[in-house]
Amino acid sequence: MNGKILIGLLGFSLLFAQLYSLVRSQYKFEKTYLQLWSLSDKSSTITAKQKYIGEFVAALEQGFKNNEFSEYNALFLKTPNNSFIKNLEALKTLSDRLNEIKGMNPNSFEYNTAIQQITAQEQGEAQSMIYTFSRCYTLSNYPIIWSWIGGLLCIIGCILGAFLPYSIIEHFS
Repeated sequence: MNGKILIGLLGFSLLFAQLYSLVRSQYKFEKTYLQLWSLSDKSSTITAKQKYIGEFVAALEQGFKNNEFSEYNALFLKTPNNSFIKNLEALKTLSDRLNEIKGMNPNSFEYNTAIQQITAQEQGEAQSMIYTFSRCYTLSNYPIIWSWIGGLLCIIGCILGAFLPYSIIEHFS
């Protein structure tokens, strides 16, 4: 077989491996972890929200103990914002706040204000937190698709894959 054809096949294989890893990573993270967050977000009672948030925190903690998450969503430029542990601590404050609210009168102004704050947190900053958890999971389990590594490998795969059509035409000419 011609060397160019091998290079092209290598490129297409790399792209296929990345696509497969991307789909598998997103599915496994959703199935194992994110579904609990989504159920909490969809729940309209404090009790249900607290239940799912508690399960989400427990699942994340267990996953971290099992090395399913990297410590940071970064290889070099590590900050508290891209730290798995710091984001988990922030999530726990939401869980603590839900515990506080459970004891309040649902008809009170204090209760309604607290609910509005939690809803705003779930819809705002929480997306950044969930993104960090997701990327820490990907970095630990599927590094060939994580951030700039995935982008670089995709470019390499495209360049190598570009050789295949010309190699085949050249081979049969």
